[in-house]
Amino acid sequence: MVASAQQYPSTDRRHFPLNHMTSPGTAAAWAVANGKAHPAYFQPVRITVPTQGRVDFFDGSPARPVSMAAPGQAGLLVGQTYRVRLTGLPEFPNQEFYPTIELIDRLHPPEGLADRFPVEVQFSEDDFEFAAQGRLVTKVIYLEQPDRIPLSVLDADLRVTEVPPQQNALAEADLLGRPVAIVRLGGRTPDSHNPLDPTFFGFCPPVQPSPATATPENGQPANPTPIQNETPQARTRPGGVRASASIQQTGGR
Repeated sequence: MVASAQQYPSTDRRHFPLNHMTSPGTAAAWAVANGKAHPAYFQPVRITVPTQGRVDFFDGSPARPVSMAAPGQAGLLVGQTYRVRLTGLPEFPNQEFYPTIELIDRLHPPEGLADRFPVEVQFSEDDFEFAAQGRLVTKVIYLEQPDRIPLSVLDADLRVTEVPPQQNALAEADLLGRPVAIVRLGGRTPDSHNPLDPTFFGFCPPVQPSPATATPENGQPANPTPIQNETPQARTRPGGVRASASIQQTGGR
């Protein structure tokens, strides 16, 4: 994505220096520089697709994929941006998608239970349809403030709020809670003549595979029992983990 120098005001007219249109990695770098992010922490991230498929995280190099069946989960370093690969989607046969996940903050789960409280990244069929058309879908995932969560959605899945293209999605998420990740899904794929193209994959940070989802070299799951989705709902739980939601924006071609 091309970096933008334009600074968007938030709806309460606060000055917000960052927006979702800045180049991937900018918000994460700011978070590390101001001490907000914890760059040595591997935050579990769980990727969900509409029905089935495969998720590939790249551990230090595009030549070292960590492959697993969707939903796939792995620990990603806070303050870094990761390129992942999504394949085997029955709704989009023979197509590959390469979203990026930029982690700008972390969750604070009960001690020893980090893998049970991942950041949820959910892609819908519409998201992939837009990406296949060459459009860019941007999601800002945030932790909601408990007093702002409607009672009617206490037990709902990840809530998604659509905002128009001219609106600063990052600022809107900041108004509603604490932004933790920026997710971008478009139609870009690697150069067919250079599938490990560093200009496409960028710097590949290390990945910490989840023991329940990673597929080792023999192709057999290390543990066939999937991790139960225990992301807390609206109630605050020990460690300060709260329900998550996302601000979403779809750009033009």
